[in-house]
Amino acid sequence: MSNRGHHRRKRRKRNAVQVFLDRLRGRDSYRRHRSNFPGIHLPNDYDDGEWKNKQKEITPSSPEEAAGTEDLGRDFSKGKSEVSEKSEYKHVKPTSYRRKKSWFKSIRRYFRTRELRREERMKNKLKRARRRKSQKEYRKMNAGPGLGKRLFTWSDELSDEGKAKKVPLLSQRSPVYRNLTIAINSLMVFMLTYVLVYLFYWLTSMLVASFYGLDSTLYFYDLKFNNHSPLWDRFNILLVTGIPPFFCLFLGLFLYKVLFKNSRFVGLQKLFILWSSFHLFNHFFGALPSGIVTAEGFGYVAAWMYMNTAFKFLFSLVSLFALGVIGFYSAKHILETSDSLHRIKASNRLPFMLYQTAIPWLVGTIIMLLVRIPHNFDYPYETLMFFSMVFLVIPPFFNEKVKPKLNLLKAKKRRTINIGYVAMMIIFLAFLRIMLGIGLHFLIKISISITPAVT
Repeated sequence: MSNRGHHRRKRRKRNAVQVFLDRLRGRDSYRRHRSNFPGIHLPNDYDDGEWKNKQKEITPSSPEEAAGTEDLGRDFSKGKSEVSEKSEYKHVKPTSYRRKKSWFKSIRRYFRTRELRREERMKNKLKRARRRKSQKEYRKMNAGPGLGKRLFTWSDELSDEGKAKKVPLLSQRSPVYRNLTIAINSLMVFMLTYVLVYLFYWLTSMLVASFYGLDSTLYFYDLKFNNHSPLWDRFNILLVTGIPPFFCLFLGLFLYKVLFKNSRFVGLQKLFILWSSFHLFNHFFGALPSGIVTAEGFGYVAAWMYMNTAFKFLFSLVSLFALGVIGFYSAKHILETSDSLHRIKASNRLPFMLYQTAIPWLVGTIIMLLVRIPHNFDYPYETLMFFSMVFLVIPPFFNEKVKPKLNLLKAKKRRTINIGYVAMMIIFLAFLRIMLGIGLHFLIKISISITPAVT
């Protein structure tokens, strides 16, 4: 075994605080003492006196001798080494390998970095353009027919063999005849329900006015009162012009939420209920902005409640927005008026709603404007309400995630133009234009007298 050291104890780990305090006091806790003691296992010829004498010879007694001991182990064959009497510690600064950049070099580097960033942006822009182009081409390949083709393409109910044969135009197998039948039936129902709602609205107003002794005359274009009567006051003006729209709202909600869901009604019956509720909603939500613009009808309520222009504009926007919301969620009701499962498929919904609602509204509005000539814009209150219906007709086209439920047990399989609705439409339209062209005077007099009985 080597005799160069003795057994050392395991040093305990000291915490960081103790090490920091030892360094402040100048104590080096990591200093190791090296001993010249030969070790525990001494040789057989070990002499304690000789070892002490040897230690005295090695240990210098003066600084000069200590300086002489530094020459031990040196090679003096080439000359005497110069030994400094006193060695001093000198701090040498570390050599910096990073050279300071000049101002011009910094500018060149700035412009170079800027150019690299510009090139990177151009690369990313080209990548995005190529990605958009590829996505557009992919969508175009998998999109199928466009909106225009889906709206104006006839139904694809026929098989390939049926398409190969020539089908008569007025045949039940002809898709042109089927779509034309849908549009004509819906047009008849649209005009019939409008006349009924028009009469309900103004007759309600006449009935309320008659309770205050106010006589009025109903025409096909407007309701005229005796505006110079001394019986008018602020309260009965609000009642006469405000009660009919609210009655229309309540009746429309009843038809839309209760009666429409009855399973006994299918096909054109449901369509009659739906168009009636649309006209009733329009005579409340559409009547407010129309009345505010024209200062007639429901607009008298806003005027006699002394609303400022900002509130009138706000309530008009809210009313039109409410019409849009009702129209958007009525897509399910429109599809439920169909008598065929084929019509409510995802690929056939838009054409069906076009022929069931949009085309009848457009054609029916034109016909009713022609009927109201020459008083369309002399009394534009009802005229503007035809155009506010667009907020009920257009939003259903954007609601494509509805799941309608059809009751086909009572639906007729044969699709034809309904003669009954055509006859009723002609009768009510003639009454509106001929009879109300003369004027309908409506007055109710209630006389109540209480007297003692004569014995």
